[in-house]
Parts: sequence; structure tokens; C-alpha cells
Amino acid sequence: MRVGFPRLGSFHVFLKPAFRPLGIDLCEAPPSSRRTLDLGVKKNPETICTPCKLLFGNYVEVLEQGVESLVMFGGPGTCRLGYSARLQESYLHQMGFEFAPYTVDLYHLPAETLRFLRTLAQPTLAELVETLRFLLALIELVDDIERATLRIRPLERQTGTVDRLREKALAEVLALPDRGKLNESRDELLRPFQQVPCREQDPLRIALVGDLYTMLEPFFNLGLEQALGRLGVHVKRSFWLSEMSRNMLQAALLHRGHTIERLKAGTPYLARNIGGFAQSTVGEAALFAEGDVDGLIHLAPFNCTPEVMAHNVLLSMQRERGIPFLSLSFDEQSGRAGLLTRLEAFVDILERRRERRPAPDPPTGWRTWVSFPLSGVIQDLEGKLSEVATTVLKDFTTRESGQATTSRNRSDIQAEKDQ
Repeated sequence: MRVGFPRLGSFHVFLKPAFRPLGIDLCEAPPSSRRTLDLGVKKNPETICTPCKLLFGNYVEVLEQGVESLVMFGGPGTCRLGYSARLQESYLHQMGFEFAPYTVDLYHLPAETLRFLRTLAQPTLAELVETLRFLLALIELVDDIERATLRIRPLERQTGTVDRLREKALAEVLALPDRGKLNESRDELLRPFQQVPCREQDPLRIALVGDLYTMLEPFFNLGLEQALGRLGVHVKRSFWLSEMSRNMLQAALLHRGHTIERLKAGTPYLARNIGGFAQSTVGEAALFAEGDVDGLIHLAPFNCTPEVMAHNVLLSMQRERGIPFLSLSFDEQSGRAGLLTRLEAFVDILERRRERRPAPDPPTGWRTWVSFPLSGVIQDLEGKLSEVATTVLKDFTTRESGQATTSRNRSDIQAEKDQ
């Protein structure tokens, strides 16, 4: 069965090989382009967010390949993406496409994956377990490749080296047949990243928070991660699918883990879910503000109501915690030149802020002894004890001499009276 899938970052890289053994031929949409956006703008209401328009363009382009079923992003919730799927389905039928729609709720991906497999492939229990194990291993590998790319890009000596390695590694992941071959190839796929010649420096660290689609889709965010990397910035994402899967299990079974920490960190600023990814945006920003990042960048589609609310919360967090943050909103009119100008200015501000950051005060008191070797500690103790002993002895001598003088004075006075 041929199933169409829209573009969402590198999702197709781990979904396609995982579903292949079950007879599901996942056909990903071509990389998003200006044509993709024009298709969405032409057919959708003007006030709908740009991710909905891009997704509609993806649907059209993948249906042009003749797929039988189509995965559509939607589901319940207050985000307008949840309501647009049914509307866009009717638009696609009006355009003459015949397909079986399958709506996936982005807010509950693990459960939706199970439902998707049971509906389209009807695997046995053993096949389902092996598919899920293969899928989780693929997700972990793809995330490791993306993390290595983000870490090395600001330090590479020859610009573009790590991007070429990333493209080659992802292409090899797409061709993996099973979990056994993945385990054999994992180290070989990651080893070239460790061999990239890098500069010795401490790059700025900027965390990305905000809307999931805006963060993951490079066409929509105008290549934000690559631009920051080439400005010498180590980018830290707030979303990793491998971590999300583990965190959801920990939260459900043990009621602990990163998901619970994020909820607790964000509750003082946003106590309830207002739709979209706003609550996770605020929670992740609060956790990053306590960490070692130099600044935050908040990403959102223009006119996204949940992220507008999150933006106002982040302003309060900035005033309270002093963490610099830049808010970027994107729509079909966004241009790369304007984005680069704002990024360069923000990076320059963070670099100057790091330079002006005062050095920590030198330790005093007992803390100075901890930093010395043991022999130095003993010498300091001997010196301090000697000083204390000298001071006590001096005070004692003074007191004794004073008492002796007082006793002599009293004896003289009494002798004079007797005379």
C-alpha cells in the first residue's frame, strides 16, 4: 500500500524504513518549495497559519504521485491545525483527488503510531513489537545525527563539511533494511562526525523553543539552524522525538522525568494548557533559563494564538530571570535577508554580554583552603592557629598585668589609710 506523508523535518527518514517490512510504502512529499506554499495560499483562507498552507501544498504534491492513502496532521485541540484537516480534505476532493485520509494527532504521536499500524497493516503481535523496536532505534539514530550536526557546525574548519556528512548519513539510514543492520552500521554512520576538523573555542549556546513545525521544517524557518551554526552558535532544540518517547513513558508509568519537570517549571507562568505547543514552550524556556544557554529564540507562525500567548509569558520570564530572548514569527512573506540581519544582531548582543559578564569573585574563608593542595591547607591551619594562640596569649597577659596593677594600687591605698 502506498501512503502519502507530508514533510516534517527528518520524520520520513525513520518512518519509511520502519514501515517497509510491513508492506507500507511511505511516499514522502517532495521538499517544500515556493510551489508548495503557492498551492496552499491559493486554496486556503488568508487568515489560516502558514504551516497549514504548507501542509496542504505537501498533500497536493504527494497525491500527484498517485498514492492510495494520505496521512494528514490534525486532531482535537484549540490549535487551528486540528480543525483544518477536515476542511483541507474537502478541498482535495474538490480538486479531483481520490484517497483514503488518515488524520494523525500531533499531540499524541506514540498512540497515533500504534493506531496507524493496526489500521493499515494489521500486523501480528510479534511483527508489531519488532516494528516498534526498529522504529525507536531509527529515531534515536536520526536524532544522534542531528545532534552531532548542531554541535559540530559552529566549530568546523571548512564550512559545509558537516552538512554533507548529514545528508549522506540520512540517505544511508533510509536504506537500512532491519534492526540488525542498523546496530551493525550505527558506529560507522556516526564515526565521520567525530573526525571533522574543528576549532578549539567555546561557542555561544542558543536554545530554540516554540512551535514544533516551525522548529523542524527548514523551508519554513528559512534554514535557521544552519544560519546560526555558521554564525558560530551551538543550537539546542527543545524537541527531540527520541527524548519525547522516553519522557512520555516515564511520566505515564513513574510520574517523573523531563515531561513532569517541564510542567512544574512552566506552571508559575502558564498554569493550564491553552492549545498548540504553548505550555511546552513556556516550560522548556523556564528549564533552559536555569541551564547554561546564552539566550533563547522563540519560533512561531505568524498569527498563531497559542504562541502569541507564550510570547507574552516569555517577556515576563525575561524580566524576572534576565535571560535574553528573540521572538521570530514566520509567514509566506518572510525573507532570509531580514532573518539574517536579526540573527546577526542577536548573536552580537550575546557575545558582548558574555564579554561583559563579570568574573566570579575569588573564594574567601574556608573556600580558599579547599582549592589548595593538602600541604597548603595544613600550613594555613598552622598559621591561623598560631595567630589565634598569639592573640589569646596577648589578651591573657594584658588581663593578668591589669589585674596585678589593680591589686598593687589597692594595697598602696590601704597602706596610706593605715598610716
